[in-house]
Amino acid sequence: MHKKYQHLKIAKSGLLCFLLGLSATGIAHAAIPQAEYDSVIRSARDGQAASAVEKLTVWHNTYRDDQKILYDLVVVLGWAGDYNAALAYYEQLLKPDTPVYVLKSLGNSANKMTRWDDAEKAYRLVLRTTPDDHEAHAGLVDAMFGQKRPDDALAYVQGFLPKFTSAYTTKNVQMIALLGSVHTRRSEHLLAANTYQNAVRLDPQSRAAFRNYVFALDAAGMHYLAARTADRKLEWFNAEEQRQIAHAVAGQTVNFGQSQLNVDYRQPRFATTDASLSENQQVTDQFGEKPVTQFDRMIALRDRQQMSEVVELYQSLKASGVAIPPYAKAAAADAYLYLEQPEAARDLYLSAIEEARVGDVATLDAWQSGLTYAYSESEQHNLAQATADRLHQTTPAFSNAGIPGVEAQNDDYPSGAVLPVLVRMYADRLKEAERRLAVLRQDAPFNQQIRGAYADLRMSRGHPRAALGEYQLIQVDYPKAVEPQTGRGNALLALNQFTEAKQVLPALQRDYPENKDVQNFARQIDIYDRPYLEVTSTFGKGGGIAGAESVVEARLYSAPLTNSLGDPYRVFSHISHSDGDINQGSSNGSKVGRSRIGVGLDYRVRDLTLAAEVNRAIESANRTGAAFEITKDFSDTWQMQFAADSNVNDLAAAAYNNDVTAQRLTAGLTWRQNESRRIDGELSNTRFSDDNRRDAATLAWTERWWSGPVFKLDSILGLATSRNSASNAVYFNPSSDKEATATLVAEWTTWRRYRRSMIQQVQVFGGRYWQEGFASGATSGAQYGHAWAIDDVFTVSYGIGTGKHPYDGVQERRDYGYLNLNWAIK
Repeated sequence: MHKKYQHLKIAKSGLLCFLLGLSATGIAHAAIPQAEYDSVIRSARDGQAASAVEKLTVWHNTYRDDQKILYDLVVVLGWAGDYNAALAYYEQLLKPDTPVYVLKSLGNSANKMTRWDDAEKAYRLVLRTTPDDHEAHAGLVDAMFGQKRPDDALAYVQGFLPKFTSAYTTKNVQMIALLGSVHTRRSEHLLAANTYQNAVRLDPQSRAAFRNYVFALDAAGMHYLAARTADRKLEWFNAEEQRQIAHAVAGQTVNFGQSQLNVDYRQPRFATTDASLSENQQVTDQFGEKPVTQFDRMIALRDRQQMSEVVELYQSLKASGVAIPPYAKAAAADAYLYLEQPEAARDLYLSAIEEARVGDVATLDAWQSGLTYAYSESEQHNLAQATADRLHQTTPAFSNAGIPGVEAQNDDYPSGAVLPVLVRMYADRLKEAERRLAVLRQDAPFNQQIRGAYADLRMSRGHPRAALGEYQLIQVDYPKAVEPQTGRGNALLALNQFTEAKQVLPALQRDYPENKDVQNFARQIDIYDRPYLEVTSTFGKGGGIAGAESVVEARLYSAPLTNSLGDPYRVFSHISHSDGDINQGSSNGSKVGRSRIGVGLDYRVRDLTLAAEVNRAIESANRTGAAFEITKDFSDTWQMQFAADSNVNDLAAAAYNNDVTAQRLTAGLTWRQNESRRIDGELSNTRFSDDNRRDAATLAWTERWWSGPVFKLDSILGLATSRNSASNAVYFNPSSDKEATATLVAEWTTWRRYRRSMIQQVQVFGGRYWQEGFASGATSGAQYGHAWAIDDVFTVSYGIGTGKHPYDGVQERRDYGYLNLNWAIK
């Protein structure tokens, strides 16, 4: 804006040269009529300088001795913008007897052509004879700035003014105004405003001083004061200038709104942002839609979390062909990321960063952080990790490092340091995330962001109790922070503390309904509060000597019985069916199946899960029975399981064909270090109705060898043994046996989009089986399947498999398929 007023000032200076010089005297040669000469000069003054130059050039070439024509030619050449042509006469005319108006024109032409030394000489020559010539002073100041001597320019102007502003008088007004322009050019806008205010005080009718005072206030960031001041003489500003001032006021309110968001909490934190949206609309209503006003609106809407409106406005501007600046693109990127369109966000962040290149480092860092999350949510985890690491490396731990008394901790450093940890967590590189976080916790154990990341990591690694404790401590220290509250709620939910988790939600939804963490927590509460269906099924052929060939289990749970027994309780129905071939290996197979239905009650509280049911077999060995399951968590690491079933439904077909039933007791113990390592042990006792007793023990060690966003590889080493009391049972019943197996389990995430994914799963195993009375034999098998997850409410896995196992010394093959699903029913 200020450049435009400087140009206007120069134009006025040129006009003044004309009035002082060109109209002052007549021409020396009567051969040129005075009226014709005056007409040429008037045409130059009226904007037809080119034609005037042609005429004056002809006259000068004809009347070489007439200095007046040469003087006017030099001035009009400057008016025409042909500064080089004017400066061709510089050496000839740079002398004390050259008229002041010609010397000033030469100085102006020299300044235009960046011949700063020549300009200074011309203006200093003027000031020898006319020391009060304000235009010469201004031109000399221009030359000093061109020579990169801003301090000399300041000292030069101040040398003409009293030391104290209280001594200023009206005769100082022009020099005071020049001092204001010097401060402006030195980017000392507050000093410029103070200086112009002194000029206005001494000359209230000075339009130029008043306008420059307003513009200086605006440039100093005092937009409200600039607007209120301009209102006093609004007629001195054109419509575009009024719009720019009003726009700056609305824009500053947007900035104040962002500041409020950083310090306030709950719904009142949006008060200033709402005011900025109102002011922005008023500017549009008064002055019409302008892209720059719409850009500010995008920022305010983004801050207000009205992301759909941000995207709509961005797309409208883009469709109109408007060039969108980087800061507006970044706002649109934030909106796209919020709306779970990370690819669009990624491209906009990249464009904004590339176009900005340099500028506010904090702003660019924020865009880099947004780009990191966009990469991560686009499943481009390596790029996310590289971007986060680069941002961490370029973020200093201290501001003004090494300067005594000024050095301070950089408030942005924790965010930059934690980001590489978070992206590794999102990419399932949890071991590496924990190693990095351990260093940060050692350096800054009380930092909120580092503590929050540690709690999140504990949740990711299957330690909800440790996470809950950390979230609660953070909440004590930072009661206004949202993340510890949502984290605490999710940890409570993971620990089956549904009542406590629900109590966290209302205040969060009231105060932070737009927050994504709050929305996701509310979603988890809703899912937990639904009825749900669990189905596990295997459909096999062959190898059914030791147990059922096909088994289908389905449990349908009610929602928590909140209004009757309470949140910990659900009722469920249970259907189980198993079948097998009693003529294994023969051509005339005969299937025998058994179905069981039951109803029960499920009870879940922290550290304890109980389920009890009564059931009835409705075909093959009819029997009424009961089942009972207990799971007790002692810590995040240790868990015990106990189960009793008086009506076992997965026996071999030969047992059911002979009306043999069974009761079973099972006790298990699990040690779980984290998601990468666990050991499971189990003891069981099965009592058959034919008086046979089977005691069995299993031990399994699961180890994850590779974990990442796409590929995971686990191994399972298993040992099993059993002993039977009877030796003549109608079903497969070895006196004793042992088995050792090694299994590799690989998962390949083929596709993932937020809460939706498709994973391919492959298992291969091999081992050895020892049966008393027979030679040992090899076991082997493979399985391939898919696992789909749909929005946290529906998961289904299916696949096929095959395996070989010796029974009574004979290798038998079993082929099977499986289908499992979990569905939270709305």
